Amino acid sequence: MAAVKTEGLTFLQKLKNLQDIMSEFSWEKDGINRHQSYKYVTEKQYKQNFKKALKQAGLIWKMETIGYEFVPAISDKMHMVICNFRGQIIDPDTGEREEYLFSGSGADNGDKALYKAVTGGHKFFLASNFNVAEDNDPESDEAEAPKVSNIPPTPEKREEIKQELIDKDGKATKMQINSLKKALKMLREADPEQETFIAAVAEKTENFTNIKKKACEQLILKVGEMIEASNQKTS
Repeated sequence: MAAVKTEGLTFLQKLKNLQDIMSEFSWEKDGINRHQSYKYVTEKQYKQNFKKALKQAGLIWKMETIGYEFVPAISDKMHMVICNFRGQIIDPDTGEREEYLFSGSGADNGDKALYKAVTGGHKFFLASNFNVAEDNDPESDEAEAPKVSNIPPTPEKREEIKQELIDKDGKATKMQINSLKKALKMLREADPEQETFIAAVAEKTENFTNIKKKACEQLILKVGEMIEASNQKTS
């Protein structure tokens, strides 16, 4: 790839060069998802190409997390983290910058959901802004349709489900309590010194039998933050 002259260029001209350089890369599907049998462009390739393009265009990239939401028990074993990010492409010669707000989500049964959200958000930003096509279209008709029960819920069951979803002051569901127990177990494994905190939670909730939905959600989020902080200390 030929070197790009950056001297004397405006910020917008450098941004155009950045897009041109990114479009010249040969994007190879160098990763494979063995569970769902498809190939994809890895985070490593995205970052390496973007790093090269930024250097040639004479620009700098900054990215920060500006907020996240912990979503417990999206399935029996998985939780989700949804992150919001602020990215900036900066011209070091003039201080001009372009700001981008974007999101990412990640699901996991351990402590990798936040990492997946960061990785997914960054890849989504690069793919969307530099037109990197992976052909993994989530709206493709070729994808296998999810299996749906042919038996519709009764009106009573629908009303029960509705009330469970909207009643934040009601008692925590069995799924929420199980998620809290799993989170506390992960905390114990990550930081055994938190045993006093875990015992206090069990005592205050009367061995997890007396806790409201909203309080349970907040507690799961707090425990998730504690696990993350503990992992950062040991990494």
